Amino acid sequence: MKARVVQGGIGTYEVEVKAAWYMPWQPVYDGMFPFRGSYSEAKKIADKFNK
Repeated sequence: MKARVVQGGIGTYEVEVKAAWYMPWQPVYDGMFPFRGSYSEAKKIADKFNK
């Protein structure tokens, strides 16, 4: 599984994951809404998926 950090809005970032090469990128959800936060928080979440 791959993860990437993308711009989520003005000053916020989102994490998107991809389970296989043929599947589309999908956002990581924090409850009911996609996660949006600072770059450092998003990078920590993405690093968990990239291990």
